[in-house]
Amino acid sequence: MRRRLLLLRHGEVDYFPGGRPVPPEGVGLTPKGRAQAEAVRALLREVPLDLAVHSGLPRTEETLAIVLEGRGVPVEAWPAFREIRPGRLKELADPEKAFREAFHPGSLEERFLGGESYGAFLDRVLSAYEALLARPWDTLLLVAHGGVIRALLSYALTGERRLLGGLEVAPCGLSILDLGQPNLLRVHNLIAYEPLPQSRLSSMEELWQAYRHTPRSRK
Repeated sequence: MRRRLLLLRHGEVDYFPGGRPVPPEGVGLTPKGRAQAEAVRALLREVPLDLAVHSGLPRTEETLAIVLEGRGVPVEAWPAFREIRPGRLKELADPEKAFREAFHPGSLEERFLGGESYGAFLDRVLSAYEALLARPWDTLLLVAHGGVIRALLSYALTGERRLLGGLEVAPCGLSILDLGQPNLLRVHNLIAYEPLPQSRLSSMEELWQAYRHTPRSRK
């Protein structure tokens, strides 16, 4: 019998409040992000869960708290599932190119927005994934980040340390992975609050649109 892993990205956040970038480690959900999590709560209300895990960052912890409101599901924080770390954006030689090509590296030695290398990111995320698989559970909810979910799905579907960059993950996008021989991706990027997505931009393209209008990006 396959085990079921529910992968949920956190709800919407604002990395550029007032037009200025802030450290991504501390951002919380916007009002829209909280409403997105509430839609997921309604979707998963009757789904039995043995364990729920978040990355330890405020945006994943808050999303999970909303989704599980009123339920007695055990919750754990796993910092290894934190998002890939960017560098100093103002030091990027070509920031538009860096944003648009993020999660499509030609080599795992490349760095995400000048920060953490894709190889190091995969090492920590996949090590945590293997540790999670070693635990006894039947249905587990992991609330993490877009890059983390891409990494886990890429590995589960190919068996390789790689990133399938075309796996778009929206805020509170839900993927359902049944683990066995072979692993089965039942659902990818289900958006409970918007079943037919209106945007045709990737999440990184949307971030670039937000960043390019900040005063710091124009210096």
